[in-house]
Amino acid sequence: MSYHDLPPDARSIPLTDNVIQSDVIDLILDLEQRRGGALALMLCDEADRGVQPIVLSDLPPDAPAAELRTLLDLLLPMIGEAHGAVLVGRGRRRGLLPTDNDRAWHQETVEACRRHAVRLLGFYLASPDGVEALPEPLTRAS
Repeated sequence: MSYHDLPPDARSIPLTDNVIQSDVIDLILDLEQRRGGALALMLCDEADRGVQPIVLSDLPPDAPAAELRTLLDLLLPMIGEAHGAVLVGRGRRRGLLPTDNDRAWHQETVEACRRHAVRLLGFYLASPDGVEALPEPLTRAS
């Protein structure tokens, strides 16, 4: 997908569909950012519409999940106050099978969203090989 493929009403589309979520992560994380282990967050409003993408590219791929906790604890309270949601993507050098570190980041994100009453729309791994969703939290998947 490219910016040219976006429908004219893209800002009015809720980011609740897995295909759309994957496309959004694909758009906001370019190949170099993926290879560098960047973190992408699409901040969403109360209707789950994308409002503002944030890409942090200075994170080493093996950064501990505790560093993510610090970031999320700064950012998520504002989203929670606005009754918003977040879509998250994590860059990978290659491959789409989650590592233990990826799973720790995913779990940290789930817990931070729960702490700050923010809906986590999805958590994706993105590499030059594609974009793949990690499983939804059990409370949401059941």
